[in-house]
Amino acid sequence: MSVTMRHPDLPDQPITVREDAVPTYQASGWQVSEDAPTKPKAKPAARRRRQTGDES
Repeated sequence: MSVTMRHPDLPDQPITVREDAVPTYQASGWQVSEDAPTKPKAKPAARRRRQTGDES
């Protein structure tokens, strides 16, 4: 999922970043844009169990 962010010193230059990169950008002064549409967070994909040698 992507997030739109704005910097107070660059109000006319919004950027779009991956959701997992938000903390890095926030540390540099970027803020999540309040006017960006919010989407419900998707459920994480199911993980497959790794099969060990003694399982068949």
